[in-house]
Amino acid sequence: MSWVEDAVSFRAAIRRSGNSLVITIPVELSQRFLLKEGQELLIYGLSRSGPDFEGALQVYLGYFVVHEKAPALLMKIDVGDKPLRRLQEVVDEICRRHFPSRAGLRMLGESEAEIELVFGAITPTAIRRLREVSEVEAAAAELEFALSSAGFKVLEKRIEEKIVEWRGIDPAKISKAPYKVSEVVRWRWEL
Repeated sequence: MSWVEDAVSFRAAIRRSGNSLVITIPVELSQRFLLKEGQELLIYGLSRSGPDFEGALQVYLGYFVVHEKAPALLMKIDVGDKPLRRLQEVVDEICRRHFPSRAGLRMLGESEAEIELVFGAITPTAIRRLREVSEVEAAAAELEFALSSAGFKVLEKRIEEKIVEWRGIDPAKISKAPYKVSEVVRWRWEL
């Protein structure tokens, strides 16, 4: 993968601070990358020679990692002799109506499956409003009814809080989110 340069660039001047030289990071960039005072980073010197010699400093922040606390619905289902495709159709229909941020279906045994629907604020494409537990309970009741109507037996149903890790989120999505998610989201730069 190649680097993508941001559209905004800044001119800066090098200053002296004690025995070191420092460069100020403009507030726009610190907000865009969610930088904090004291954060560790790496600085690389880069050069290339063509007709002219060029030099650059690369400030490497690392990998942006987000942990989100979100309500999750977990169900164990007795599939019986029903096709797994039918179970997936029922889950997909509930997902179209209730928009979980993550959905998973996996087989636990010959005839037992587990459904996991996470109702977080972060999705792969956007940041949404925080979900109330009552909304998750409504989705659970609707899913349980739809599964029973399709001939599946619900063996276990529970709602719990999960910590979901996101590694592909641009920090600008969180800093510019239309909803305040700081109550349920923690982030850090990993070197």
